Amino acid sequence: MMSLREVSLQSAAFKQYIYKIKGYSNLVYGMFIAQALGLLFSMGGLMSRAFGRNNLSITVKSYSANLVIVFSLFWILITAATIANKSYRNIEFSLVANRLSSNLSNMGFLMTFSIFAGIMASLSGVLLRILGYFIFGPAQVLFEGFLISPINLLFGMFVTSLCLILFSAIGYLGGTLVELHKSFVIIIPILTAGFLKVYSQYLMKIYAYFFESSLPVFTLKLLALAILLFGISILFSNRLEVRK
Repeated sequence: MMSLREVSLQSAAFKQYIYKIKGYSNLVYGMFIAQALGLLFSMGGLMSRAFGRNNLSITVKSYSANLVIVFSLFWILITAATIANKSYRNIEFSLVANRLSSNLSNMGFLMTFSIFAGIMASLSGVLLRILGYFIFGPAQVLFEGFLISPINLLFGMFVTSLCLILFSAIGYLGGTLVELHKSFVIIIPILTAGFLKVYSQYLMKIYAYFFESSLPVFTLKLLALAILLFGISILFSNRLEVRK
């Protein structure tokens, strides 16, 4: 049987989650802008190949929604860091709340937005194909691989959503550290840039470790890492000054 404290925590976290879904809905506009920019840049083609022989030349351009996903990752990173700051934390104190319920509701909010953004980013690939078909005409479209099967579309939504959840956890931890001490605004970018420069040769190994062929193992690894990062954020947030 659940204790009254557990029921109270779940109830408080759920109420804050609903409040944030409604109150922070304006943040989704940033997602639409980010994905629209990604789609716009994708219209120029991500890769181009040219073939020529005698007086005949052929140029083949590849189009993908990968840029939309990249822009979405940056958006969720910034959004997660934003809701971790003091101004957003103070808003929810109009409700019955504590640090733990606040963090749990933030986690639920970020996961919900990540899933929504993952679905929209994957659907942008369909939109990109439709736009390409009508802008360039069927005569200039290579139909091999043009259509996306429902299974591949769902797979793309799932994987993209998982990556967005992981990036939201990274952004939330970064935002929490900045609230803990403002010097992290400078420290985090310096450490990130230094890591990418010094350990760049290990990035492919890290990528291969997480992005493997087994979907269940891939899911488990990303979710475990995201939960770990959210957990560290909760521990650090307990050190923040409690608002009276």
